Amino acid sequence: MKKLALIFFIPIIGLIIASCDSTENPTTPTPSTKGNIFITSSPAGAEIWIDGTNTNQTTPDTVKDVDEGVRSITLKLQDYFDSTFTLSVTAEQTSVVGSIVMVSDIMTTLYGPVRIYESFGTTAAQPSGLDLSSGNAWGISSDSSGVVDIYYFSNASGTSYLIQSADLAGLIRETDFLVGSASNLFDEVDSPLRNTGTWTNNIDESENNYVFLYDHDGHYSKFLIVNRGGGTGPGDPAWIDAQWYYNNDVQDERF
Repeated sequence: MKKLALIFFIPIIGLIIASCDSTENPTTPTPSTKGNIFITSSPAGAEIWIDGTNTNQTTPDTVKDVDEGVRSITLKLQDYFDSTFTLSVTAEQTSVVGSIVMVSDIMTTLYGPVRIYESFGTTAAQPSGLDLSSGNAWGISSDSSGVVDIYYFSNASGTSYLIQSADLAGLIRETDFLVGSASNLFDEVDSPLRNTGTWTNNIDESENNYVFLYDHDGHYSKFLIVNRGGGTGPGDPAWIDAQWYYNNDVQDERF
């Protein structure tokens, strides 16, 4: 009987020893394999995409729990080209990305100031018309008159001074006008879409607000008379200086 009792107690002692060993040596935690990314951009508000997936966060912000390793980051913002770059993420650390400068996808050219002269009583050396796409001034009776979009009209009686569409001078190209609500050409306001209900074929030379133009080829411009001079005084300028943005993309009204 003594031998049987000894055999019975040996497994129990083994269980007690095993239990004590488990308590004194807890399992080591698994190291994290994720890090964070803090991103800023100029301008702010760009969507943050990582490895082709939208994080639903915008700059400036911290994207948390990003898998360590080399990640592909893309910033997306309306009216700007996507900006893509790679970044090495380190586990349990926050990678800081300095301000990413977003590049506008609005392709405009700023022209001027360019001087044009009234069409009545001026010489061939005093051009009255403008080619909006190139920024050049041409006479409406010159060999280059076919590229003129708008010109400075005046009459013999001195009662009318208009900036108007070249087709009103018997030329080919037609341009439509819509007066804006401000005088700051650089306010980044987009043009309304051209329609036949509100756009006209001329403006008065005394207009001080900028004017949206829609030319023969479907390009929008944003046009401003910045100076006037000559003639007999106010209401009779012999010339005007104009400055304008020309949108290089057809049917793109953004500025």
